Amino acid sequence: MPKQNYLQIGLIRIDGETQSRVQIYIDYVEELRDAIRDGAVLPPVDVWFDGDEYWLSDGFHRHLAYLKADMESIPVT
Repeated sequence: MPKQNYLQIGLIRIDGETQSRVQIYIDYVEELRDAIRDGAVLPPVDVWFDGDEYWLSDGFHRHLAYLKADMESIPVT
């Protein structure tokens, strides 16, 4: 199994209009948050690096769940 890559959540930009969903489902985010707090490692979020910034392109629910779980880093691809 390949080693999981992690990135500090604070380095990931989410304000670049890369969110394709119309809305975030808070109930789902809270389910994910609880799973994280119970020790689950969720699938990595997709980020891309433009040479200066990391941008979230997929995994907005997971990203918010890791934030709400007070995690400092998140698995990324």
